[in-house]
Amino acid sequence: MSWTKTDYDRLVKELNHHCIRYYLLNDPAISDAKYDNLYKQLRKIEEEHPEWISPDSPTQRVGFKVTSGKTIKHLYKMFSLDNIYSEGELNDFFSKVYKVVGSDIDYVVEPKIDGAAVSIVYEDGVLSYAASRGDGVEGEDITHNIKTIRELPVSISEKNRIVLRGEVYLSKEQFNKINRERKNAGESLFANPRNAAAGTLKILDPAITARRGLSIFIYSIEEGRRYDNHFDDLKWLKSIGFPINEHIFVGKYKDIKGYIDKIESLRKNLPYDIDGAVVKVNKYEVRSILGETIKYPKWAIAYKYEAEQVTTILKDVIFQVGRTGIVTPVAVLDTVNISGSNVSRASLHNEDEIKRLGVKIGDTVFVEKSGEIIPKVIKVVPEFRTGGEKEIIFPSNCPSCGDKLFKIDAYWKCLNLDCPDRVKGSITHYASRDAMDIRGLGEKNVERFYDLGLLRSIPDIYRLEYDDLVNLEGFGELSADNLLKSIEESKRREFYRLIYALGIDGVGIKMAQTLALHFKSIDSIMAASIDDLMDIYGIGDEVGRSIFEFFRERRNIEMLQFLRRVGVNMVQKEVMGDKLSGVTFLITGTLSKPRKFYEDIIIKNGGKILSGVSKNLNFLIVGENPGSKLEKAKSLGVEVITEEEFFEKFEIRGD
Repeated sequence: MSWTKTDYDRLVKELNHHCIRYYLLNDPAISDAKYDNLYKQLRKIEEEHPEWISPDSPTQRVGFKVTSGKTIKHLYKMFSLDNIYSEGELNDFFSKVYKVVGSDIDYVVEPKIDGAAVSIVYEDGVLSYAASRGDGVEGEDITHNIKTIRELPVSISEKNRIVLRGEVYLSKEQFNKINRERKNAGESLFANPRNAAAGTLKILDPAITARRGLSIFIYSIEEGRRYDNHFDDLKWLKSIGFPINEHIFVGKYKDIKGYIDKIESLRKNLPYDIDGAVVKVNKYEVRSILGETIKYPKWAIAYKYEAEQVTTILKDVIFQVGRTGIVTPVAVLDTVNISGSNVSRASLHNEDEIKRLGVKIGDTVFVEKSGEIIPKVIKVVPEFRTGGEKEIIFPSNCPSCGDKLFKIDAYWKCLNLDCPDRVKGSITHYASRDAMDIRGLGEKNVERFYDLGLLRSIPDIYRLEYDDLVNLEGFGELSADNLLKSIEESKRREFYRLIYALGIDGVGIKMAQTLALHFKSIDSIMAASIDDLMDIYGIGDEVGRSIFEFFRERRNIEMLQFLRRVGVNMVQKEVMGDKLSGVTFLITGTLSKPRKFYEDIIIKNGGKILSGVSKNLNFLIVGENPGSKLEKAKSLGVEVITEEEFFEKFEIRGD
């Protein structure tokens, strides 16, 4: 493409605008990936036309000048990192290093925490001051807020001056808590933990900052080094009390891509956000030889992972009806790639959320996908509006059956129990893996069988016959046999699975397990009063009433009578023993076997599974990458054990 000086100036202006949104306002208007693409475009133009380079170009500075508050000049310039996105670019980095150094050297790989970079200075063993990155030369004085971070020592044994670099971040748990509080207060939500962390550092009142619960990882030492290499210095810093990330690796260039991939495999289960891995030359002497550009060190690179948050266009909104009758607005998007998968739909939750976001059809929106959760619209960029956007209007009638909708709390609901989408949702839930685990009866087949008239209720599952299935397109004898076999096996599932499969409002798997252990049979649950239900730990007024009313609904009674006649298990099988009677457990991290394996053992031995860490928890069973639950359990004095210690401590067989 042929570029003009006008094109260049326009691109510089656009990128500077986004720098202000990102660094100063903590309110980005485009995704990181889109900014990086524009930035790469700018660098390419400047390589072709060095005579055009403006002092105001983002390539000529690290961050952005702070505009308020006391500023501090950094003792050592805070550089940014150049980003790469592929193995080919990584190999180019290694080649450039090799050309200068001429030998196979050690590299360090560490997670790229998605937070705010800071500089911290200790003098005479005391935290003296801290500053934000700012423009890399000077930053904003954030000492009062840095001191609220509990993991960071205020005093240390080392008396020589130490200058550190760290990344301040918010854990996913803290971020969600803050956004819940802001939502309840009618305030705008933070788009992501990074923006929330950066915004929190700017707060003038440290008491507010302390409530936010910031965390930090120290990732380098600029002055006061003890060793000749980065990796050993990090270990030393950890030994004197500094928070150092646990997922740091050192090796030769041939090992590095494997470490990058390993960190990415941990990404979903980490209690904090990362957006890549940082690769650094380990020896300080080699770093000095390689040097820096005006903005980047030549001895380090940031390998960015697929984005989990991107911008796209909201083209339309459709309304879906779930098994409980709740009508959920779903955004239809210009297809966009998030975390390696193409996304064309995202949740808008409910009418109140649409109003809070102020979103319209035609808007540019931020979409986020975290783990396996359904993508959601988290933010609108109103400055990109053209005037042709349309308001989102909630339907007054059910989009599935046409009945009138009713507003109950924050949700519009269809109250028609025969609504096609409600029926299909109930059947799909009943057959799902965590419920009755009927393989071959997923969402698509449920919809197909409903349309054919084969399934119009949960009892119809047990009325399916071989001749109904064998001649269906794409089915055949084997598929028909397998489905009928799975349906037959479902009759022998554990009692709690049936309770969960019934789809009672407010009753998840953990609650179903509690009910099964307490009441022992479906008849006992049906006979229970609201007071009986409320006496069970964890059941509040709302859920207790929901359970009570479910078992007094005529059609539910008739359904259970039918399920009893066809032989579905409705009683709690005898437990293996009472070794765990009255003992509560929670499992976190990755274990050698599926979590359900351990939960079943606990339940069958009379124990209980809690839904979260609290003072009522007796034991936390931990595997690899346990996350924030481990720290909370330690703070409450909960006993932490491994899976091996679980079997040894309680003398339980694990086979």
